Amino acid sequence: MNEPLIAFFAVLCNVTAQLSMKYSSHETLANKWSYLTSPWLLLAVVLYGLSFLLTIRVFAVNPLSVASPTMAGATFFLIATSSTLLFGESFGLQKAAGIVLIFAGIFFLTRSQ
Repeated sequence: MNEPLIAFFAVLCNVTAQLSMKYSSHETLANKWSYLTSPWLLLAVVLYGLSFLLTIRVFAVNPLSVASPTMAGATFFLIATSSTLLFGESFGLQKAAGIVLIFAGIFFLTRSQ
C-alpha cells in the first residue's frame, strides 16, 4: 500500500472517534441530552473529519479495492481489542476467528492485484 503511515493515522482517528462516541454515550445515562455537550462527542466529530480527509488521500494513491478493505480490517481489529481493554467487552473464540477470516480475505484481495 502506498503511504501506509497516512492510512494508519486515518484508521487510528476512526477508531479513536468510535471509542469517543462510546464514552460520550456513558454520559447519556444521567441525562439523555447531555451527550450533545460532551467533549467526547466533539472529539469524535473532529477525529471523524480528520479520518475522512486522510482517507481521501489514501484512496487517491491506492486501488480502492485494496485500501478500503485493508483499512476496514484494521479498524475491526483495533475496535475489538480496544473495546475489550477499555470497556471490558468479551473477546471470545468466535470474535477472534472472525477477525482471522477478515484478515485472510484481505490477504487474498491484496494478492489479486
